[in-house]
Parts: sequence; structure tokens; C-alpha cells
Amino acid sequence: MMLSPKVPCQIVAPLIALLLAVATPAYSNEPSINEESITFWSGGAQLRGSVFKPQGLQPEEKLPGILLIHGWGGNRSNLNRSFAPNFASKGFVVMTFDLRSWGESEGFLLNTGEIPVAEEANEVSLKAQHLRSIVNPAKMIEDSRAALSWFVAEPNLQADNIGVWGTSLGGGLALVTAANDKRIKAVVTQVGAVNNKANFLMIPDKMVAEWETQRARGKIAPYPGPESAIPGFKGYPDMIAIKQYDPAAYWQDLNVPTLIIDAEDEELFDRRVNGMALHESLEGRVENQYLVLPGKHYDIYRDEGYRQALTAAQNWFLKYLKK
Repeated sequence: MMLSPKVPCQIVAPLIALLLAVATPAYSNEPSINEESITFWSGGAQLRGSVFKPQGLQPEEKLPGILLIHGWGGNRSNLNRSFAPNFASKGFVVMTFDLRSWGESEGFLLNTGEIPVAEEANEVSLKAQHLRSIVNPAKMIEDSRAALSWFVAEPNLQADNIGVWGTSLGGGLALVTAANDKRIKAVVTQVGAVNNKANFLMIPDKMVAEWETQRARGKIAPYPGPESAIPGFKGYPDMIAIKQYDPAAYWQDLNVPTLIIDAEDEELFDRRVNGMALHESLEGRVENQYLVLPGKHYDIYRDEGYRQALTAAQNWFLKYLKK
């Protein structure tokens, strides 16, 4: 059996924690909101999502939109309970989705048999493994863009007036999505790890290069599996992809109003080289706000921390999308 790259837990566990946020905030049940389940394609897989709209919306009526991106180990059900209805209640069309191999979305297929050689596309029967709970930021960026591409065709949406919100790992994904798409007009990144090069310095580049060679030669598995799991954390991290993922490389391309929400006593990463550094890089160039809330990382998902973060995000989108 081929194994995946494995880094000692004492190195990886704190790093994984900085991207993981699955705590469920206060429940919201907005009676004036309609919810619809949808599917879309990304990288050959069907992904599931939800769209929220204010009730009574007329067919010809168009509203600004917000795309929500969940974090590592999460899924859209968390956002559907706590964030999406609250944004929709302010007069937005809102979309949530499950990243590939998470929640209700399809995962990755690993062929375990042989595919006959053919010059043209044809139908074949395969024996394959359906891989779940894979953490690969490159694929997650692809999924986020696919979600946006589906969302812009929503009839009630102002397709060129969309905000993107992401939390934890999703905070970095939101930043990259916004930097690469002019349809995004505002960003909120919440307790996001947005500087992976700084956060993962203790994993040497040379080690990652060796893993890449071993994977290309079939000496380690093409996807991470149980042997790469970190005790206490959901999913199987692709450490090659995680090491190569660098949201900070996109800071210079970000040119829309950006709200950065951090926890004052953030214990999972150094916010000075993440949210604070992002804020400083945007100052004088892009409208932005650096909001630091009392408490630690997970305090932002409950009680007063949750309410303050939600209200700040709502007001940000109202200011820059509701014109």
C-alpha cells in the first residue's frame, strides 16, 4: 500500500488548527427567507450548494449577492444555520456550498483498475475509490470559482455586484477568489490564515519537493489517506498542496473593499503576519478595515463574538454592495 507524506504531529497539529474552524454559532431561523438546494460541477465532480433569497422576490427583481466559503472540516450546513439566512435577511441573494469531498458534495475518484487506451472520448466502466474529506487548497480554489460561475447566472442576482465571505481556511480562499475575479466587489475574511508561507516555514521546501517526486513516481499515494490524518482533526490534509498554497501572493492583486476580522488573543497563528499584515499591505491602496474582536480564535463563532463578527460583515456588504 502506498502511503502519503507524513509530518510529525507535533509540527503539523498546530498548523492544522490554524485552518480549522467548525464550531457552530448561534442558530438563526429567518422565516422570511427561501432556501433552495442546487448542484454544480467542478473538476468533474458534482458539488452541492444552497441559495437563500428574501421571500416575495419578483422574477425581474435583482439583488446583490454574497458567496460564503466554509473552513476546514466544515460544510455548508453550518453556514446555512448561522450566516446565510442572516445575510439574506438584509436584502442579499446568498450562496453556500460544500467543497469537494466534504458535506454532500462528491469527492475525488481514484482509479484502481486499468483504463483502455482510446483516441476518442468513450464510455468505460471503472473500479475506483471514492475519496472523502481531502484538504487540498488548490482544488478548493477551483471549487470556489466554479461556485461563483454558477452563482452569476442566478436570475435574481446582480451578476457584477457580488461579495465573498470566508472563515478560517475559507478566509484565504475568499481572498484568492476576489483577487482573481472582477465580479467580486467586496470581501470579508474572518479569522483567516492568509499567509501560509509564514505559517508553514517549519516544513522545509526541500522536503515538499521530495514528496512531489515520490508522488509522481508512484512511491506515495496520489491522494492523502488515513495515514496522513492528524489526531483530533477532521479530514486528510494534502501537505504538498497546503505547503504550496499562499494567499499572501495575491494581496497585491486585491483591489476591492476588504474587511479583515481577527481575534485579539488568537492562539492558533500569529495574526500580526496574517490579518494585520494584510491590512497594512492594503492601507493607502484599497479601502479596508482591520477589526479585532475580544477573545480567542473560536470565540468568534459563539455568543457576543459571533454577533459582533456577523454584524460587522453585514454592515460591510450593505455599505459596498447596496448602492
